[in-house]
Amino acid sequence: MTAETLVARLMARFEPFEPSPVLAVGVSGGADSLALALLADRWARARGGRVLALTVDHRLRAESAAEARQVGDWLRRHGIDQAILCWQDAKPGAGIQAAARTARLSLLGERCRTDGILHLLLAHHRGDQAETVALRREDKSGPDGLAAMAAETPTPWGRVLRPLLGTPKVTLTGFLASIGQAWIEDPSNRDERHARVRLRRHIADDESEVSLADAARESGLARVARERAVTGILARHVTFAPGGWATVAPALFDHPSDLVRASLARLIVTIGNLDYPPRGDRLDRLASHLLGGTSRARTLGGCRILPRRDRWLVVRETASLPPPAPFVDGMAAWDRFEVNLADGTQARGFALGPLGTGLPWRGVAPVPPAARPALPAIHDLDGVVAVPHLGWARPGSEARLKGATTWIFPRQGLARAEFAVA
Repeated sequence: MTAETLVARLMARFEPFEPSPVLAVGVSGGADSLALALLADRWARARGGRVLALTVDHRLRAESAAEARQVGDWLRRHGIDQAILCWQDAKPGAGIQAAARTARLSLLGERCRTDGILHLLLAHHRGDQAETVALRREDKSGPDGLAAMAAETPTPWGRVLRPLLGTPKVTLTGFLASIGQAWIEDPSNRDERHARVRLRRHIADDESEVSLADAARESGLARVARERAVTGILARHVTFAPGGWATVAPALFDHPSDLVRASLARLIVTIGNLDYPPRGDRLDRLASHLLGGTSRARTLGGCRILPRRDRWLVVRETASLPPPAPFVDGMAAWDRFEVNLADGTQARGFALGPLGTGLPWRGVAPVPPAARPALPAIHDLDGVVAVPHLGWARPGSEARLKGATTWIFPRQGLARAEFAVA
């Protein structure tokens, strides 16, 4: 199979792309990412597009800056532009690999957002997928975790694509060797202080790698089935309000316990604005509490869950809210919300934060009392100027705030894209 045929087959699953597609590729200089950049460049050029290589210099080794420049020299010989992104934050004393991965994704994503690039390609291959499964088994991960890495992940600015998850590393090194292209070997990949490196010894043979990658695929298919079931349960039994709270019908708890737990997890992650759901045992206790029909409220994951007639009300817990955010160029993002003021509105001294208590409620839109304190409100030095979700503005301020728009952007939505099986 030619390189062009290989990359066309790998990219086909991610179609459609825009005309003349622009791709960002994370390129460390290792064989995997360098091969992906060169293959993706061939694919993009054939469609009138281009590739931007993004190299993150973590500044963890003295030679990293020179290596980043070397990668740029190699890429320019192939007509590929490169940008070097530096991790300038203070480095943690422990968990350095995990922190570096988080920083790398943040830097790559921010550059894609700034440049308007919709597709970020990462070079995780079949061996990486197998190692991820092995690590998660060792950590006793739940069934979703054993699905390992997704082939495609949506983001606020576009999507992350991993086209090589089913491709063995030897295919990539073979491609580079065939065109005479060198690559960089990162010494940290041999440092057995890292769990991933230690596990790599036990899955070095092709059979073990294939078996683990196949296990990830099977777990991924099972995860997709669960996600579809949970989405259906939430659609039938949960009503989500634009102000960021939800009501839950008791019939949600008529479903199997694992789906009830997963439904509660997704609900709490969305309203609590979390990256990860609470632990399973906490979700189980919450489900038991709600099934018992008690009249007591509970808190979990930045949420309050309260009885309300024949429903449960889930609202944001005010104690876990972030501090107010100032308006910059007429826009502010706070908690799960973004507010854009009309063009020309003077926003100096304005901030977006929680409504709190004390606003007179007569004549404004009905909102459950427990949900009111966490509503996004525009503040100035004199107090609350406006509450967009209520259509309320302080007398005398209505004209200034006419045309303001409000959006809700939780880190993870109640309905979401399915896990993309490799």
